[in-house]
Amino acid sequence: MPDVYKTILEAIHPHLGARAVAVLEEGLKRLGKRPSELTPEDGAHLLKGLVYRELQARMRPEEARQLVEGVLAQMEGQGARLAKLEQGLKRFGLYVDWPEVARLRALVNRLRQAEDPGLLQEGKTLLDALEEKLEEALLRQAKDLAHLEEALERVRHLGGPKVRRLESLVETIRQAQGEGVLAQAEVERARSLALELRKFLESSTVKAPTLPEIVFETQETPPPSHLTDEVFLTVEEASELEGELLVDLEALSQEASQRILALEVEEEKRKLEALLSRYAPLVERATVSPLLAEVQALLEAGTPVGEKLQTLEEAFQEAEKNLRAEKRARLIQLSEALRQLPLPEEAKDPVQKALELAEETLEEGGYPDLLPLEEELRRLEEEARRKAEEGKRLLAEKEALVEELKEKGEAFRPLLLELTALLPEALSQKLPEIRTRYAALLKAQGEEAALRAKLEEAQKALEALKPEALALGLKEKVAEAEALLAQGSLPDLEELRSKLEEAKAQARGEALLELSRLQALAERFRGFGGEGVLRAIAEEKGKPLPDPTPIARALEALKRRMEVKREELTTRLTAFFQAHARLEGFQSETGRRLKSLLPVLRSAQERLPRLGPQGLLQVEKTLTQAEGLLRELEKEAEAAKAVLREIQGADLEALLGVFDQGGAPARAAPPGSEAASLGEQPADLSPLRLPGVEVLGYLEAALPLPREPLKTLVQALEQLDRSLGQARGPVAVLFGEKALVLAPFRGRTLVALMDRTSLSAFLLELAS
Repeated sequence: MPDVYKTILEAIHPHLGARAVAVLEEGLKRLGKRPSELTPEDGAHLLKGLVYRELQARMRPEEARQLVEGVLAQMEGQGARLAKLEQGLKRFGLYVDWPEVARLRALVNRLRQAEDPGLLQEGKTLLDALEEKLEEALLRQAKDLAHLEEALERVRHLGGPKVRRLESLVETIRQAQGEGVLAQAEVERARSLALELRKFLESSTVKAPTLPEIVFETQETPPPSHLTDEVFLTVEEASELEGELLVDLEALSQEASQRILALEVEEEKRKLEALLSRYAPLVERATVSPLLAEVQALLEAGTPVGEKLQTLEEAFQEAEKNLRAEKRARLIQLSEALRQLPLPEEAKDPVQKALELAEETLEEGGYPDLLPLEEELRRLEEEARRKAEEGKRLLAEKEALVEELKEKGEAFRPLLLELTALLPEALSQKLPEIRTRYAALLKAQGEEAALRAKLEEAQKALEALKPEALALGLKEKVAEAEALLAQGSLPDLEELRSKLEEAKAQARGEALLELSRLQALAERFRGFGGEGVLRAIAEEKGKPLPDPTPIARALEALKRRMEVKREELTTRLTAFFQAHARLEGFQSETGRRLKSLLPVLRSAQERLPRLGPQGLLQVEKTLTQAEGLLRELEKEAEAAKAVLREIQGADLEALLGVFDQGGAPARAAPPGSEAASLGEQPADLSPLRLPGVEVLGYLEAALPLPREPLKTLVQALEQLDRSLGQARGPVAVLFGEKALVLAPFRGRTLVALMDRTSLSAFLLELAS
């Protein structure tokens, strides 16, 4: 807490004197607290009770009331600002790996000891940055949640403990998202499990770490004889296995292998994005950047990086460890250098407190910016050097003036004796006065030529110093020197030079402190134009006297650009949802892919006013992807309408009648039939004869279904292929509780009629 005890004591001491301490000690005894433990509420209790009664005995009741109210207002102001920081720390304290949280915790700890307006403002800025960072993280979590929900729908029918675990994790993440809380560990576990199940779904051949090769069978028929030496499990039993299911890519078809590799690349890209968000300050470290570039290049090429991602994370962790060690060592050096400075403790105290705050920030897990501290220490070193040189200069000036006075007459002897008797520590105050009296004596003794020469020399020197002195706010010192010259007296230009150097050092320190604040803001604009501002900040810091003004203007321009982007995204999101509403009933694979983005975009639309530049970039990327899918969906919808018009006149009554009456299970084609003449064997389609499949065969062979409507439908689908310029996969047509599948298969058109509940398993088997 702010020092409530000190605030009350300073307010009442002028009125109660030594009695003030006794009154407060009595109040502390009643509260059972030490001075450092007093809260603003405790202070209000003391002021309205013991303190108010004591004040009434020393002043009029009205005056006592006004004094108490003034102290209460002062304490409430301190307490309210700190309370907001503490509330923010409580909210963000869960995210211990965020450097900003570590800095905020260190600030709050320091502000509990003593009020500091600068630290309060820094804390407010940190809270704003954390709010922005949390909104961006929640947006990423919404995207993760949509991905996981889609994956869960794909694998739910597998059943088993792993699927149930995924369901539980997704529900936990869903609840956290609704409460505005990050569930980082749960997201990582769920995505890992979802990837494992998705990879399993793409393949029926897997390996477990502790078992021989296992072939998973979902069908009820006995296994072929050539696999009798292997282990057979159902999907439900497979989920009981401990450890990750390892897919043997060599045993899969090329298409299945590519799908699995694509899943791995997608997940690795997401993990890389999370790493870059977590370790953003370390991406340019020498031990990280080459490996990072290699990983990014591989993923962009669609190649899984495997263990390289783990190696990169370890490189980040090592870089973070080294950075902390470097900062800790530098803090020790700075503390030792400050201790050895020959300056009063009150002059070193602000830097000492800043060093302690930096150490606490480092201990809490943050990255303290040491450059302002280094500059402040450099300023103190310059101050110590100037004081030493000032002492030498004054001694040299005294000796030179003594020698000059010795050559003058008796009229100058009293001044000579006074100057000779001056002690070194009194020179800074007495020497300017003696110099003025000496100039007056010269004028009185008729040595105006010598005085004039000295005045002209001083005037030239002052004109040379004047522009820089005025720019650094030393207008009063310059005016004072000009007034002395106008009166025919010699100003102390060396003192002006010393003040000028001190002002330059102070201005540089303040400019660097402001640049550090602007740099923290510019970091939030990475990818949004902030890189150029960061380079400009680095260049400005290298100048003798940095100027933060152009940097501040550049950041203001980025803020305006961000607001323009926010308005643009608001408009695009509104237009997107309006366009999507017109196609909501149209179902296709593109529609399914688009559906997974809808929750993300709805969350983005709700969070848009609170998002920063990084969040807006995420929204724009997702929205651009969704807009592309929406355009594809519109094309598909138009093509589907054309297909419906094409087959509108076809005779589908016979086909529909089959579904009304129920179809018979498919049988092998009799000898001499078209299927037999094509050399087709019944066993070739046996893996597809799943429970619930009633008709199975080729359109070109004999089927218990009307052929002409089916051919018309296939022709319309082929026309759709040509319209979209894409190769068609299986097509499912739903008729009540029945499903009809038409699929290109081994150069022919496969036809299957089944219960709707068997459709998912059939399509999975067909894809494998």
